[in-house]
Amino acid sequence: MLSDLIKEKNILETAGRLSLRSETAHAKIGEIEKFLTNERGKVQSVRVLLIDGPAGIGKTHFVEQIASLRAKEFVKTQNPLILHVKSRGRILTFIQDLMAFSLQSLRLQVTYDQIPILVRHGLVQLAIDGFDELGDPNGYETAWGQVRELVEDIEGEGTIILAGRETFIGRERLLKAVPRLDDDRHEVGVFSILPTTPSAAKNWLKHKVSSTRVDQASELGLFDEGSYALRPFFLSQIAELLSTDIDLESAPPLVSLTKLMVQREATKFPDNILELMGPTGVRSFVLEVLTEIARDMAESQVDSIDEDSLLWIAETAAGDNFDPESLRIIKNRVQAIAFLENDERRGRRRFAHSEFFNYFLGQSAIVAVSKGETPKFVRRNIFGPDFLLTFGLVANSADSAKMEKFAKAALDMISVPSELDRSDRNIAALLFTCLPFASSLGIKEIRDVNVDDAVVRGVSDFCEVSNSSFNQIDLRECDLTNVVFENVQVATVIANEITRLPPTFPDPGMIQIEIEGRQELLSGIEATKWINSHGRLLDSTDADKLVPERVRRHELYKILQKSCRAMLRQHWIRSDGDDHVTRLVRNELWDTIVELLKQNGLLEERRGKPASGPPSVFYHILHAREILQEVRVNEQVASLFSDLELKIRELGDD
Repeated sequence: MLSDLIKEKNILETAGRLSLRSETAHAKIGEIEKFLTNERGKVQSVRVLLIDGPAGIGKTHFVEQIASLRAKEFVKTQNPLILHVKSRGRILTFIQDLMAFSLQSLRLQVTYDQIPILVRHGLVQLAIDGFDELGDPNGYETAWGQVRELVEDIEGEGTIILAGRETFIGRERLLKAVPRLDDDRHEVGVFSILPTTPSAAKNWLKHKVSSTRVDQASELGLFDEGSYALRPFFLSQIAELLSTDIDLESAPPLVSLTKLMVQREATKFPDNILELMGPTGVRSFVLEVLTEIARDMAESQVDSIDEDSLLWIAETAAGDNFDPESLRIIKNRVQAIAFLENDERRGRRRFAHSEFFNYFLGQSAIVAVSKGETPKFVRRNIFGPDFLLTFGLVANSADSAKMEKFAKAALDMISVPSELDRSDRNIAALLFTCLPFASSLGIKEIRDVNVDDAVVRGVSDFCEVSNSSFNQIDLRECDLTNVVFENVQVATVIANEITRLPPTFPDPGMIQIEIEGRQELLSGIEATKWINSHGRLLDSTDADKLVPERVRRHELYKILQKSCRAMLRQHWIRSDGDDHVTRLVRNELWDTIVELLKQNGLLEERRGKPASGPPSVFYHILHAREILQEVRVNEQVASLFSDLELKIRELGDD
């Protein structure tokens, strides 16, 4: 039955790691079903399955697969059906509200207050999708509080599934928030969904498009480890894009895919509309419509839009220069736009994936703030990590002049804190995503802000942060050594082994470390030691270091760091363009970096790759992560740093 379902949906089978109390093993849907439906003893207990992974990895899709499979096999197996409830995009949603909406959508006579009873007796299993989105200003305490109550209510034969991003859901965090589950009679499993492997993705695509197009996409890094293209939803979009003659480009995969899809949608308008608006005008129109749709949803704190509002947005964006027949054609085309799909509620449309919503909402935030406007969604909503991560990609790829205008307006806004709404918190969070290019935007200081969530990637420029607090700050793959902190409090830091911190970084309440796909929580002395070892304390001796401190302080080393961290987000650095990564190539020391990388076999250089505009030079740094980790056992990396030190002496800057 499962193989038939996968064939019917034309999808790749979801796989990952299932971690139980004493073991971890590779698993697919069959193993997950076994865990969820295994007989249990007579003791009153609760079984919990956590499904984690980044946005787009297929968490919702996987829950839908299980629920569909369970329903199709119910007559044969009599296994309990799954009630799939989702966060609906509100700033704070209660689980009871989600259950009530799901029951209403299914036209069932069962009421939400009866669900815990059915779950307790093993007649229904409850899947809460987007659990990490049930946020509130108190660090998600309300969400965890609801889980504690639910666990107590369903103790017996109850089973619940919680799906959310990997930085929020984890065994340790769950047991800390819901101590009752730490009892041996309860079962907690964690299913971490893994991306499709590059080889499996390419093989799947080659059954749909030509090998030449797949190879072109591969050369631009679309199938590198960690790429959005390896997530099931985006892989299906790539299959459609590669079936056309559309040009590929070297931006971060999410940005590249979204831009290409906008470009493709513009070509689908009838010829007479293309003649009236022009290709550029049609692309601008599509972008404006999608941006306004995202804003409308965020303002209303919902995840869908009714068709009347959609058509009104299209008509407003089109302007007054069209006759009634042309306007009707434009509105009809907008209703079929690929970024949107039908919602469960009749007459409503939603984004086909949350990352598209985040992308266009990010565009909306930049446009609005640049005008000195504070939209309702900036004043009222909580900007979560998924949105902030996407906003960082959008900002990094945006036109420099546009971002300079945004940063100036944003700094002016947070200089006058608001006690009546959340605007200064949210705008400050947006500014923190821009730290890697702070100097070019004129961001020299951020002070007197209280931020719920912050996300920073790459190497930060020089900046001072003072008299501020953070509920949670995600610093994975980030180097903050150029930031000076003064009188700053941080509740939780999310980090990994290539995170680098400055001497002034404060002691956080807790550190969540990501190491080789698993997570560890540190607090107290352990957290302090970790912070110290990742940059806060500078060793006075260089004897056992691969890179001496005098080398770390040099501009050559800093450019190398920035370039390698850029490689973690995109496969190529392009020689022309106006984004902030391309600016590295214009640095007077770039040719020296290229020379050092080449002589150690660590640089791949290509010319005239398919891209819009004139032929460009594309640079790809090999072993970028190992360079950042300063891995001594890699002879190429060790040789690179040795040559780097000699070059600095040669330049007379030692």
